[in-house]
Amino acid sequence: MTAIGGLVLDALRARPGHVAFLHGSAGLTYREAERLVLGVADTLAGAGLRPGDTVLQIRPNDPLQWLVNAACYVAGHRSAALSPGALRGAALAERLDLVAPDAVLTEPGDPDLDAWLRAHPEVRVLTDRDLTAAGESGTAVRAAAPASAVVRLAFTSGTTGPVKGVELSGGVLGAAATALRDTLPWPERPRVLCPESVSGGFGNMVLPTLMLGGTFVVPERPGPDALLEAAARHRPTVLMAMPPALRALLAHPGAAGHDWSSLALVVYSGASFTDEEIDRAHALFGEVLCGVFGQVEVPKTIAWTRPADHLDPRLRSSLGVPFPGTEVRVCGPGGRDLPAGQAGELWVRGPTTAHAYAFPAGTSVEDGWLRTGDVCRCDADGCLHYVNRVQDVLRIGDAYVCPSDLEAAVSRHTGHPVAVVPTGPASVAVLVEGVAPLDTLSRETVEKAVRDALRDAPVTIDAVVPAERLLRDVMGRLDRARLAEVAG
Repeated sequence: MTAIGGLVLDALRARPGHVAFLHGSAGLTYREAERLVLGVADTLAGAGLRPGDTVLQIRPNDPLQWLVNAACYVAGHRSAALSPGALRGAALAERLDLVAPDAVLTEPGDPDLDAWLRAHPEVRVLTDRDLTAAGESGTAVRAAAPASAVVRLAFTSGTTGPVKGVELSGGVLGAAATALRDTLPWPERPRVLCPESVSGGFGNMVLPTLMLGGTFVVPERPGPDALLEAAARHRPTVLMAMPPALRALLAHPGAAGHDWSSLALVVYSGASFTDEEIDRAHALFGEVLCGVFGQVEVPKTIAWTRPADHLDPRLRSSLGVPFPGTEVRVCGPGGRDLPAGQAGELWVRGPTTAHAYAFPAGTSVEDGWLRTGDVCRCDADGCLHYVNRVQDVLRIGDAYVCPSDLEAAVSRHTGHPVAVVPTGPASVAVLVEGVAPLDTLSRETVEKAVRDALRDAPVTIDAVVPAERLLRDVMGRLDRARLAEVAG
């Protein structure tokens, strides 16, 4: 297994004069990027950091953020990142206490962060000036940290439970970069435009881009306007974004007037799109959609959907087929493998799977298998279909009863969008969108239709609740935690 640090140095040394990064009008060659990586590694060592120490970035999204990560990969530090202002007050202090950084890369001026740093004088504080000056002296030839070294501390979103700090080794990240490079249908020397954080999930796409001799483009600002400006200036051949950014782009009045003919691939991750959204994306970009599915513990490398899959009604909203080298199982509550078509928890094993957490204590890995917490079905062709999170389903006997299946049945019967929320071991509440709370006749009609639709389901309906709208998260999925509060 090849460590990511070695892959970074090999990629940057392969094409010294080519442009590696673009940020606004500023560019950075592969040679300049290599010098910065080595210079930052030297600066961190000069600040007293040793392999295994944690380096936390709290600074804006730009190429330097990824280069600092890369320096940590080479030197064997644990890199971590938080977006400036994402956490405030006690929430920020709690996360910092969990991370326990040995160094923080930031600019002064955040009162909450400054207060925490004053209370922890042992933590080194470095600024952008310290890092960019390092590029002038970073010429040393060095061996990268071994594959076994933990070089990344990544955080789960916390939307489905407590935030986890996932420890990713150089070998896992190296295997992920190689799998992404070798599996996706990249154009030659890709010019990748990505509005997402290079310290987040799509940061795992930077190294494959560089390994292919490409250029990674980071917009100067967040939002669809800056994305359109960058697209017009740099004519990307690949666009990578999470569903919220792509939805904002699809809704932008200027998107239809832009020339997207340079695009050969649009990669998304995090959630599936509706049929209507896929059709709109095809009309705007061409038939170039490609989905990648992963978790923080398995970076972008559980399963993927090809552009051709988005033309097939059976596959276009699926998670796709497993990445080469990734083994998957669909298991019942007791860990028994389930047949094709039956919903169960997705278990994953392979070279891109993390095995440990910095916090909280414990692990979801059993004999090398990561229990993902996602409930899926695997069809007869080996394609995965997402259903629910495991904490949102009912366990009845040795089977999962999934709210999404009940919702589909009720929506077909009533014509209304609905959310099904478990209220007990075998009972649910059904929230119905678009029914006026004071319209007694409509409520009675809809309630009868709901109960008729679930007459043969192995659940008891505790309540049918009218709702003006169903609450959704930033990905567009039903926000089941908040909906449970409404139903309760």
